[in-house]
Amino acid sequence: MARAKGTEGRRLTYDDEDNEIYTNLIASSTPFKKLSIIDLFSIALIKGKKLGIRTELGDGAIGRVRKSTIDGTNLRYLMMAIASDEEKSIDVLTDENKYFTICEEYAKTGIELINSEVLNKRNKILDDMEDELLKFYDKYLGES
Repeated sequence: MARAKGTEGRRLTYDDEDNEIYTNLIASSTPFKKLSIIDLFSIALIKGKKLGIRTELGDGAIGRVRKSTIDGTNLRYLMMAIASDEEKSIDVLTDENKYFTICEEYAKTGIELINSEVLNKRNKILDDMEDELLKFYDKYLGES
């Protein structure tokens, strides 16, 4: 069935305050400078998943990034892997809203933590994050 004109489907959703964090980090003189929203969302998602903490989105959460923008990207596959791991089943992938929500909540936790680390001016933030990402990759996506 063809989609009605003007409908775009599911979007990545995050709160207004998180939107401000994403915008500030991308514009800052931090290791996140000039990253795309998709790249920064991916980093936040991994950080939140690594901690194992999901934070519910607030009432100000709105869809900001079109699904079509992430289709075929590493972020989309990362989201699918994390949601499947969370639910211990690939069946979650049939419910796009559910697996997007899982990832949005992990990313909310992650972006708030990243912002806190940047505000605390940790000199080793890039080295620490690189180490965390490599460990996460090895654990969830690396070869056995």
